[in-house]
Amino acid sequence: MTDTYKIELITPENHPKRGVAFLISEDKRVTAKLGFDGLFENNQKMFKTIFDYWLSGKPYERGYHRWDKSEFQGKYTNCLVFTHREKRLAQRLYGFLLNPKPSNPNYHVCILVRHASKKRHETDETDLKIVEEMRTLPALQKAIDNYFKEKP
Repeated sequence: MTDTYKIELITPENHPKRGVAFLISEDKRVTAKLGFDGLFENNQKMFKTIFDYWLSGKPYERGYHRWDKSEFQGKYTNCLVFTHREKRLAQRLYGFLLNPKPSNPNYHVCILVRHASKKRHETDETDLKIVEEMRTLPALQKAIDNYFKEKP
């Protein structure tokens, strides 16, 4: 059986510059939506607020970040994480960035793939490896292309 992938946009579809979406799949590596749905409602609301900050382009210290070329030998520069601290536990949603609209090179979407609960500050590179691996899957690329297909 082949894994199928679907995209579920969770931010306004008509945003001119950015979007956030969950990757939906039975692939066991895909845990972002399941993890998000398992959070308490106030934590989900906090993540939605952080998504809004990212959409607006405003900085939100400790709310989200990318990795630059100096980290992990520059392997994960297309990855992004949204973070929210819940008591002593950091909830993290890992995804990758891409431009799915050739006619709008300024539009970027973050496809959320992984959820993790962490007690320590550092990212487990395993999560980043999985996100990067998923980003390049042909079946996933096809699902993204189909979702964002531009109407003539």
